[in-house]
Amino acid sequence: MPHVSSSVLRRLVDEPLAVPDRDRRHLAGCDHCQTESAEAARDAARAARLLGASDQVSDTDLEWILLQDRLEAPGAARRPAVRVPRRLMNVSVGAGTAAAVGVLAVGVAAAAALTTVYAPTHVAPVTLSGSDLRAIENMTHIGTAQLSGELPPSGSRQLAFGDLSWSTAGRTQQVSSIARASAMTGLAFTAPATLPSGVGAPDNIMIQPQVTITMQFGQGAGPGIGGSTLEITLGPAMAVQYGGQSGGSRLTTLAVAAARRPVATSTGASASQLESFLLSRSGLPSGLAQAIRLLGNPAAVLPVPVPPGMWVVRTHIGGAPAVLVTASTAFASGVVWEGSDGVVHAVGGLLDREDVLNVARQVG
Repeated sequence: MPHVSSSVLRRLVDEPLAVPDRDRRHLAGCDHCQTESAEAARDAARAARLLGASDQVSDTDLEWILLQDRLEAPGAARRPAVRVPRRLMNVSVGAGTAAAVGVLAVGVAAAAALTTVYAPTHVAPVTLSGSDLRAIENMTHIGTAQLSGELPPSGSRQLAFGDLSWSTAGRTQQVSSIARASAMTGLAFTAPATLPSGVGAPDNIMIQPQVTITMQFGQGAGPGIGGSTLEITLGPAMAVQYGGQSGGSRLTTLAVAAARRPVATSTGASASQLESFLLSRSGLPSGLAQAIRLLGNPAAVLPVPVPPGMWVVRTHIGGAPAVLVTASTAFASGVVWEGSDGVVHAVGGLLDREDVLNVARQVG
């Protein structure tokens, strides 16, 4: 079979789902085409950086929000003005408890590690047990508690197959309003107009700035993988937590979150090579490996980790595929979906499925 044409290699960057399987198979075993594919990916990334530069047209609504916040904050007179351009976050990472958010972070990272250019278009459920999480922790030497917010803003880890490093645009922080969270993250957020019975006003609003993770594979990682660099971008994200209506209650009854979908680029290894590498790792449970294979095209699917024993239903929010998860008691539910704008949404809480879906439809 002749080499894959340059136009098809570029389409692999722009429209990965449009590339025929025969070209993917050839690319997986051809060093020449892999080199050309890496060059196309670098050119696309360079063009995206140049064309995605922030414009200088002020967003007056955003500026007013930030100005008010600075004037109300202690020591505002001594604090320099901060300008956030309109398109600062215009780039191409999340159910009812904080533990579920941590589990989802593991799934996002795992999915991103499968691709050369990863930009998922929809979500799909994957059952993830406690033993699966421990296996992932043993493979990466990073636990779910660290993924949910305890990692320092930057750092690195030596893994068996290379060097892992990360950096963030800042720490997770609480902010004063939904408007400020939207301004700082660049995420449009539609607060539900009608809340379920028993749900009070927002009592905690958090933001997580963008996180960049880089995996530099060592030569010992094997042919096609060794020497490659995988870069994963997660976030930014914001979450709004609602309390109860009873006086003095600090129990979170509802949480609504939004995050940019994860994006991954590789300077060397192809998507199929990275997927094979991941699935061949010793210590990866066979059941989890099979579940990953059943997801289909790894470039298009964002896996939603589901603990064992939960009821899972596939549904739609705003026309987009969604995963609805309900506890066996039916007193806690959550739903996750990705909108057409590339934003991943999650709604969950101590509510039944109908209440959660009603909120999700207002948000999405």
